[in-house]
Amino acid sequence: MSASSSASSARPDRLRLLIEVPAVVVLFVMMIHVTANALLRTFASHPIQNTLEITQYIYLPIIALLGFMAAQSRGEHIVADLVTHYFPRRIRRAVLCAGYLLALIVMSGFAWFGLKAARHAHEIGKTAGVSTVVSWPVLYLVPLAFGVLAVQLGFAAVRAVRGAEDDDTTAADTDGTLGGIEAPARTTSDSEKK
Repeated sequence: MSASSSASSARPDRLRLLIEVPAVVVLFVMMIHVTANALLRTFASHPIQNTLEITQYIYLPIIALLGFMAAQSRGEHIVADLVTHYFPRRIRRAVLCAGYLLALIVMSGFAWFGLKAARHAHEIGKTAGVSTVVSWPVLYLVPLAFGVLAVQLGFAAVRAVRGAEDDDTTAADTDGTLGGIEAPARTTSDSEKK
């Protein structure tokens, strides 16, 4: 393996850590907070104030929005290739590219309108429900997350055009290796299992 390929593979891992570590930390903080609230409510009759609002307006949006970006960077969104695997390779690439570009446009719209909503929430000092918990800072994660998703989808569209998402079955030798190197295991779709 060359130094450039190992350096390029290290970069996405660092970027994933920037997304996944905060999500895991927030998840653990939320679990501790909710557990402490339940224990204090049950045994001391003194729950932690605004636990529901903090969970609903702060913890869960952070986890969900960071999860969207992490799933896209890992390629773990659900794929339903009911029809596209029957298409010729060029048409399949074009359909994938068009789908990614359509999703890019939608995510860009979400980012734009999310930014407008976050600015408005900041101006009015939005709180979580009727509580005094300030919730507007989390709304700035919406345009950031959907903007990053739009960029990721742009890269996915380019990869689709280049054929990076084609099946590797045609390139493998009959013994399952690629030039003496073991081919990666490929997951099968539901339609291929039938």
